[in-house]
Amino acid sequence: NNCGAEIESKKTDLALKCPYCGTYVIFEDRMKDAYKPDLALPFVIDRKEAIEIIRKNFAKKMFIPKDFCSTSSLESLQGRYVPFWMYDMETHVHFEGEGRKIRTWTEGDYDCTETSIYRLIRDFDVNYDKIPVDASKNMPDEKMDLVEPYKYTALGKFRSRYLSGFQAEIYDEDKDTLFPRAKKKADKYSQKYLGGYNVEYDAVRPTVNDKKSTEKASFYSFLPLWRYVYRYGGKNYEFYVNGQTGKAVGEAPTSLSKALVWFVAVFGSLFFTVEMLLYLLGVM
Repeated sequence: NNCGAEIESKKTDLALKCPYCGTYVIFEDRMKDAYKPDLALPFVIDRKEAIEIIRKNFAKKMFIPKDFCSTSSLESLQGRYVPFWMYDMETHVHFEGEGRKIRTWTEGDYDCTETSIYRLIRDFDVNYDKIPVDASKNMPDEKMDLVEPYKYTALGKFRSRYLSGFQAEIYDEDKDTLFPRAKKKADKYSQKYLGGYNVEYDAVRPTVNDKKSTEKASFYSFLPLWRYVYRYGGKNYEFYVNGQTGKAVGEAPTSLSKALVWFVAVFGSLFFTVEMLLYLLGVM
């Protein structure tokens, strides 16, 4: 509406920046029925802070390309609301096994070992509130997991005004499809709780280790994220900054030219040092 230009969008796009005038366009008609978000977490980290976080975490890496954090390269930095499914879950854990406590001491000329064996039975429930799983095929799952955790203090009812100035997309993976990922997270957390119960033993051998998770509720939610894409050597390198906590995730590229210059400088200097040492020793 601002410049009259035509914008191309994918069917999952919810909010886009016009490439001509910079105005953000929100497709309100795509937030209906099953695609109406329940919850949202507003941005805390602004663009300037996100740039500083990227520079602090990655710009000082050895052999980084010269323009990696240049102003022109960082133009691709985007603030976006990523669709997530959040699950309230209850997990029942039943564990049976054998625990061993080992005590050693010395008596005279003898080294003594006492092994006490215990039968272990653990049976308990764990309730989880809002386990997050990203619901966008465009976002790499492993990176979305690494950029967690989010703090839910400011998590509240979704307001369309949150999208102003940011990009967003609707989910393209439904809650039933993603539930196994949420269950896997719950199992991982439950295993940590279980480990805390068995920490007093020197060795534990499980015979039964069952975890059954059930969904109590689910919420279609938006979580804030800064995304920076840097193209180098024909490959895209993606970096993500949690829009609330500032946690950064990414793998910086290596400049082969910088690495070669460093290699030549180091080994050239070493060769010169050896030559001088041999000269001083009268070997040459």
